[in-house]
Amino acid sequence: MPYFSFSEIAIGSITLQVWGIFVAIGALIAYLFVLRQAPKKGIDTKIIHNLFIWVFLGGAAGSMLLGQGGLSILGGLLGVLLAGFLYLKLAKNLHLFFPIADMAALIIPVSFAVGRIGCALINDHQGAETFLPWGILWPDGIMRHPVAEYLIIANLLIFLILKYLKPKLKMPGQLFFYFLFLYSFSRFFLDFTRASGTPLSDPRYFGLSPTQWLSLFIIFVIIGIGVQFSKFKGRIIN
Repeated sequence: MPYFSFSEIAIGSITLQVWGIFVAIGALIAYLFVLRQAPKKGIDTKIIHNLFIWVFLGGAAGSMLLGQGGLSILGGLLGVLLAGFLYLKLAKNLHLFFPIADMAALIIPVSFAVGRIGCALINDHQGAETFLPWGILWPDGIMRHPVAEYLIIANLLIFLILKYLKPKLKMPGQLFFYFLFLYSFSRFFLDFTRASGTPLSDPRYFGLSPTQWLSLFIIFVIIGIGVQFSKFKGRIIN
């Protein structure tokens, strides 16, 4: 497909950034979903209102602080988790962290997919060279992987997997950890379709991007938590 970039919408004297619009829509979807689900779990919606402000600011800060080297999404996610933890702790509602995290985990992949539509429209992710028929012919004459489109598909698949797993998971936090694992797993492999060694590409350290290294760390931490939980559960059963 040919390269294109649709980055701005002009409404009179106001110019809106396409990427920002879709990110905002994605965040609003997550907020409204959790707000609707909270009463079903016996959680006061005022907590969700206040929590949203905290996680919005935490996500923005995390994205900016770790935005260099392609860590903006994972940086934002870490900022959201830290801000959410701090708010619930200060509000003496820390016991709600995993129940709320589980609710958010189901909808976050959809929010990410919507945000990535903005990335696809502005074509801000330079892919590695490819000869696949769905590659994008960039202005430099190279056919490149459609990275944003891959991320949209991956997030929608994660949503479907989590939706399937949700009824089978009984302990608070399980759905949240599955989300972290699946998202980190997908990002690790999909980052190989990104360009390297170009001015628009992320830096590489020992062949991997910063996002891939962080994804690996998250994957191994979650595997370690799973192993320890299995041992603990085994001791209880025995």
